[in-house]
Amino acid sequence: MENRVTLKEAERGARRDALLNAAGNLFAETGYEGTTIETIAQKAGMAKGSFYLHFESKEEIFRALIEDTSERIIERVGAVDGSNKPVEDKLSDIARIMLSFHLGSSHPWFFTLMEKGIERQQVMEHFYAKRKKVIDIISGILRTGIEEGTVVDDEPERLSNLFLGCINGTVVRGYCSKEVISPDLEAEWIAARFLKGAGK
Repeated sequence: MENRVTLKEAERGARRDALLNAAGNLFAETGYEGTTIETIAQKAGMAKGSFYLHFESKEEIFRALIEDTSERIIERVGAVDGSNKPVEDKLSDIARIMLSFHLGSSHPWFFTLMEKGIERQQVMEHFYAKRKKVIDIISGILRTGIEEGTVVDDEPERLSNLFLGCINGTVVRGYCSKEVISPDLEAEWIAARFLKGAGK
């Protein structure tokens, strides 16, 4: 009986993920307004009624996309913070995670999704609350650098926002110019130049 319940839960989770992936790609392709619950269900290979077994509305699946993707980023960034690597390597790893996510083929819709959702204040407030968690993690890494003497600036939170700004600027460059950007090379460059300005 327990195995049957577990299998059923796994199947439900797989169907939910399929809807999320379909919704994300449709939001990127046709915009929020141009996407309907019916087209999401069709793209996921389901009947429209199946959508409502997982989400109550288009707005809810929109929020779920931001929630799920943000939590995945936070989890990976947190794992970097827990490593024993030097500050520069940690910053490089964080930049690589975020660049790979935004510019990688597995999540081509995320940046566009943010553009489509920027006017939805409640959704954006939720997104920025998640962003604050990333800022807190980076700030902790920079405080370690301050204690070690490799970072001389004494405002780690402002520095963290500046660091994320460097990453976001690179993402915008990649989207607007269609330039092929290597997350590995760009992440190392950003971390090294950032610490050169913030360090001794």
